[in-house]
Amino acid sequence: MTSQLVDLQREAELFLYREAKMLDNNRFDEWLDLFTDDARYWMPITESREVGQERGPVAGEWALIEEDKRFLLKRNERLKTGLAHSEQPRSRTRRFVTNIVATENEDGTVGVESNLLVFQSRRGSSEQFFVGCRQDRLTRGEDDWKIAERVILLDHRVLPRAISIYL
Repeated sequence: MTSQLVDLQREAELFLYREAKMLDNNRFDEWLDLFTDDARYWMPITESREVGQERGPVAGEWALIEEDKRFLLKRNERLKTGLAHSEQPRSRTRRFVTNIVATENEDGTVGVESNLLVFQSRRGSSEQFFVGCRQDRLTRGEDDWKIAERVILLDHRVLPRAISIYL
């Protein structure tokens, strides 16, 4: 591994750790600044595959979440109004981002794969875990990295509840 790739790997790790902290501390305005204006935030339905086949999105099917930055901004504004009843009061969350692997793409972007475990507590009586992996495409912004695309592949065959938090 070259020193340039080691530096890239470390930058990607620190970026994802800072992002997780923003989300766990409900700093959604700051979090949204991490996205490019044309970003895609996508959680496709995944299917179990036969041995030897990679897991992946179901072709031509509905996605659990498919949003762009404009929609993410609208969702954030709704959270601020108090009308998003599924998040009143706000969930307590804790994110664990692991197994981060960064690779430089030919187009100058950086591909980052990571595993994700999110604990969510609602009203102290309802607790869920969301488990999966994320595939991010990052671009270099003025000061820091920006998320151009995020694909979230959950390991759940059936979701424990509706997803009201950002993953």
